[in-house]
Amino acid sequence: MDKKSILNNKMFLYMTEFFAGMSVMAVELGASRLLAPYFSSSQIVWTIIIGTIMIAMALGNIYGGKAADKDPDPGKLYKRILIAAIWIAAIPVLGKYIIIAISAAVIFAVNSNFLVIAAFATCMIVFVFPLFLLGTVTPSLAKYTTESLDDNGKIIGTLGAFNTVGSIIGTFVPTFVTIPAVGTTITFLIFAGILIALCIAFFVSTGKKVTVKAVSGLIIFIVCCFFRAQHLICFLGK
Repeated sequence: MDKKSILNNKMFLYMTEFFAGMSVMAVELGASRLLAPYFSSSQIVWTIIIGTIMIAMALGNIYGGKAADKDPDPGKLYKRILIAAIWIAAIPVLGKYIIIAISAAVIFAVNSNFLVIAAFATCMIVFVFPLFLLGTVTPSLAKYTTESLDDNGKIIGTLGAFNTVGSIIGTFVPTFVTIPAVGTTITFLIFAGILIALCIAFFVSTGKKVTVKAVSGLIIFIVCCFFRAQHLICFLGK
């Protein structure tokens, strides 16, 4: 651990909590838009989305706490956030194909409850893993930010507050700003980019190797270019 650059800067860790909470809610809202053309946006679909996300977060909390106790290296946490960000950026690219494949498999495998089974399978495959990784953030940061029992209640409460405020903003911004303005695809990319920028700031501050940053930056750049070009072609074709 590099205590000089990151662990002494609790505000950076609080902002990590903030952006993680914000991204979780943004992905949840993006998930509803991604699934709507295939499964509708009914109460059943929303229940499945919320339920699977809660499963992912709960499992992430458990794993994150155990991982932080076993190896309290913040670099491991930011690698998990980086993987989650890249996965989130890939959702608009691969999501619809996964949904179609799952729907095709389920329709031949079940005779009833197609909507419930297909929507649940889609959420488990597409959204659970990155949100599981983001679920490891809170317990890991509680480990890194707490130095003694004298102020651990205050610190953990502050982490919870940053996560909650981030979640609130992550609820309103996609709904009222990014999705109406630039669509669901770019919304996923925006929040993935925020998480990648956060990870890059960490790796730069700790002097980590540039390989991880370069690969992640290249992936998000390619994804952005792909969809910008696609949107431009669609616009010119109208």
